[in-house]
Amino acid sequence: MSIYDIFKGGSKAFNKEEWAAEKQAERKGAYELADTTCDKIMKSGDLFQKYLEVQGRFDLYSVTNAVLVTAQMPEATQLKDYKNWKQNRVYLDKNAQKVMILEPGKEYVRDDGTSAVSYNAKAVYDISQTTAKDRVNEVEPKSMRELVAALIDVAPVSFEPTSDLETPAFYDKEQGTIFIKTGLQEEQLFVSMAKEVAAAIYDFKHGKSREESEFKSFCVAYMVGSKYGLDNQGFNFENLTQEFDGMETQAFKEELGSMRDVLKEVTSEMYKSMEKNKPEKTKEQER
Repeated sequence: MSIYDIFKGGSKAFNKEEWAAEKQAERKGAYELADTTCDKIMKSGDLFQKYLEVQGRFDLYSVTNAVLVTAQMPEATQLKDYKNWKQNRVYLDKNAQKVMILEPGKEYVRDDGTSAVSYNAKAVYDISQTTAKDRVNEVEPKSMRELVAALIDVAPVSFEPTSDLETPAFYDKEQGTIFIKTGLQEEQLFVSMAKEVAAAIYDFKHGKSREESEFKSFCVAYMVGSKYGLDNQGFNFENLTQEFDGMETQAFKEELGSMRDVLKEVTSEMYKSMEKNKPEKTKEQER
């Protein structure tokens, strides 16, 4: 018997129509899950808080994908598809739980002549579902001094420490200054700064008044804190219904999109600042 006999029979012929129908069903299911989860997030302070934590950790993800992760595996910390895990010599556990997200596909032209991008459902897996689950986190932790210095670089206005302030921090539009109360604990200082930096960005770049941006800036600060592993116990989202009561799903997504845009701006600029100011390693450290 030849070894090539093993290739005879047993394989199912590829059916393009069945494959396309399966992909369409996966895509439809992902969109439906995102919409139903958004409706739940609007009504639950706990679930909204989980979404913010997910979006904070995955700040490059779209709102829809952060919502999908929240629905399927809110504790996820590092997501990759099978191919990318394998390239790093990491393999999926047996019965690994997948997370379905949406990735951009080809650009197409709508009937009205406008351009749009199609999206396809994609399975990704958290590191907890792989052979790398016990690996030490390779991300280098940042000191509070580095984080505060990076926030200062991100802000579109100057900072001024003062003992004469009722709140931990306050963005004064008229003076173009963020005032910081002296004597704060480091984490409280950072989170308070993050909220006021977000308020300043909403004002300068999005034309949002303090009243319009207050809650969104609060959420951005929470997400920034989540990204860097800070203690966010001082945040409370129990009064969520006052912010989103009666809001349509699409309008809610747009609100989340606004927060995500400012989050991405803050975290990307912080990253650039920290990379620019990173001290050079000594020869001893490189060994």
